[in-house]
Amino acid sequence: MKKYFPQTGQWTMIDWDNYLWRLTIKIDDADALNIYLSDLKLKDEDYLYIYGEAGRALSITSECKVSSLGTSVFKGSIINIIYKSKNQQLHFNISELGIIGSNGNRDFGDAAYCQIPINCPEGDDYQDIKNGIARILVKQGSSLFWCTGSLVNNTANDRKPYLLTANHCGKTSTEEDYSHWVFDFNFESPDCDIPLFEPDKNTVYGSKLLSNAPDEVGLYSDFKLLLLDDQVSSVTEKYFLGWDRSNNSSDKGVTLHHPQGDIKMISSYSQALISTEYYNKNENTEGKYWMVNWSETDSGHGATEGGSSGSPLLNEEGLLIGTLTGGDASCQFPDDPDWYGKFSYHWESNGSDSTKNLKYWLDPLDSNIEALNGVSNNPSELIAAFKTETPNITMGSGIEFINLSQGDIIEYNWYFEGGEPSSSNQKDPGIIRYYNSGEFDVRLIVKSATSTDETTLYNYINVASSVFPSVTQRYITIRTGSSPSEDIQISIISSNGKIIREYANPEIINESYIKLDLGSYRAGVYIIKLSIAGNTNSHKVILL
Repeated sequence: MKKYFPQTGQWTMIDWDNYLWRLTIKIDDADALNIYLSDLKLKDEDYLYIYGEAGRALSITSECKVSSLGTSVFKGSIINIIYKSKNQQLHFNISELGIIGSNGNRDFGDAAYCQIPINCPEGDDYQDIKNGIARILVKQGSSLFWCTGSLVNNTANDRKPYLLTANHCGKTSTEEDYSHWVFDFNFESPDCDIPLFEPDKNTVYGSKLLSNAPDEVGLYSDFKLLLLDDQVSSVTEKYFLGWDRSNNSSDKGVTLHHPQGDIKMISSYSQALISTEYYNKNENTEGKYWMVNWSETDSGHGATEGGSSGSPLLNEEGLLIGTLTGGDASCQFPDDPDWYGKFSYHWESNGSDSTKNLKYWLDPLDSNIEALNGVSNNPSELIAAFKTETPNITMGSGIEFINLSQGDIIEYNWYFEGGEPSSSNQKDPGIIRYYNSGEFDVRLIVKSATSTDETTLYNYINVASSVFPSVTQRYITIRTGSSPSEDIQISIISSNGKIIREYANPEIINESYIKLDLGSYRAGVYIIKLSIAGNTNSHKVILL
């Protein structure tokens, strides 16, 4: 990288109302170049046209909503810039120039010989998922290098452009650096061959850091979550990967990656992943990493390289369970292992703060589900989804569910464990009441004319026992639901923690209530501890 010199192009008047500004940048011995623009404030009908020796171009108009961006890499030692304006004034600056030399990471055509293009037979089951994989041109201060990342789904299924990669990819990048990162989607061979000419790609410019692991890879799981710029909506084919945070191993699966910044490749494994610490081959069930050994397939023996970092590790269901940190696998040593930071550890084990975990961002419904399917950008794709604003209630209360399902739905089937009513076939099922304490599942199945989708949120509804009034002169009432007296235990505890009295098999009134007389106790604060059918809650009562 180098800070760029003053803008020294030439103006030419092409008619009474329009001017062209031209600049050619040539860096001898460069293999590729890119530029970084700042203060972008193009006026109506202005356009900026940037192209390299191979003829590939980037066009920017006044519709561009960002004030700075970095371009993709242009092969060769020359970049040409043309700017059309109605006045002889530049409405942008060239702030930096990226220079990629023969000893640096390049891009197209630079992957090692053993890598397998995504559209080989090994990729047949991943034709949707591949659309969520991005090649990342990472900017970190004055350095440039390649990584891989993937769009990830969240429980709202709202296609928010979250992208997951490894934290060591630009671990000291600044906010300005992240705004200059470049993401190339759908950069791949159309078939199983290595193409002679560079394929087309869809490019998104700019991102914002949301959350990441601390940078000691031996102590943490090496993840980074970014929010991409809204331009991701212009990527016609994209996919938001599903995930599994269960910490379960997988017997087979793949990774999709961009080794050395080259086209998208696939590597496969067919032996069980081993839970370990980073760069350690000893099994540790509490480890933060998955150790993987790649397998030979019909098209070859894929591996990973520089540029593959951050790529997703997929289990046999095609769900994301890790991101690549590093390892020894290569075309020369294909049987050596790699290590992927566990998605299950990324979830909330690197820190409880939202800037150190994935849970805050990827489970906005607070559903606590362990696995989530991916989703494409097709608005007619069938998705069963719902939420409630009040998952935590007391016995006898009602809940209203918000239907978030998508697609051409012709049938709804709701199931409410512990609820009344216990089922519904309406789009919006109305108020569901819960009369017993405990944790309950909610399930929704939706159908279109051609397919079915379902979502179950396990232990989603938490119903606590009910004690009232909270301020009394003598009596309190405890709602017990339909639980028999032998399933109920009550403890009265003083403010200093001493158990004053315990009740077992208390007398139940009207099949759903217990009435306790506290008149013999001194005025003060008491804790009523209830255990009903194995669910324990505590309630504060003030006795006057």
